[in-house]
Amino acid sequence: MTSIIEEVLVPASQGRGIRVGRGQLLDIIDVEGHQVGDLVAFLEADPTEYLSPTHTVSCNASVKLKTGSQVFSNRRNPIFTIVRDDVEKHDIIVPCCDYQRYFRDYGLTDHRHCLGNLEQARGLLGVEYELHGEQAWNVFMHNRVIENGAVVTDPAAHGAGATISLEAHFDLVVLLSACPQDLTPCNNFDCTPMLMRVRDQ
Repeated sequence: MTSIIEEVLVPASQGRGIRVGRGQLLDIIDVEGHQVGDLVAFLEADPTEYLSPTHTVSCNASVKLKTGSQVFSNRRNPIFTIVRDDVEKHDIIVPCCDYQRYFRDYGLTDHRHCLGNLEQARGLLGVEYELHGEQAWNVFMHNRVIENGAVVTDPAAHGAGATISLEAHFDLVVLLSACPQDLTPCNNFDCTPMLMRVRDQ
């Protein structure tokens, strides 16, 4: 039976962080359902090594992640293994939203965005790691590529309590944004909280 080490609630449209030890499990839980989370992770011993969606695609030769898949770093080391995945739909090709996205696409200058939320999480956790939007893995995001190559965003169809559990292969610092996108179907136009839980195996 596993024991809970720590839980961190990520309020709707905000960001929070947590530390995960090697061999521990990190649960990402959608509290109310239909919510997407943008996740980044850094090796605590060397934050120049971090979760890389593009290297994950290359190492897996696939844009799909599911139970049993591994998530890789920018140095092609596996940093997570997915040991449970209630949803098995994620986006790993689109960078997280930022100020420029909301200004370019919507003409907005004051909308919360995932990059800002990850910066908030970084500050609250007291680390100074460099952040870029392309480092983010869009957990539970229902994007798909259609025949003409266009990327289509569907509403996240999963319900309350949907969970992905990740086994950490290094001591990691993890930052998560409860995505604030309310102008596309991404979060069913209703942004809600997420939960991070660290467990011993």
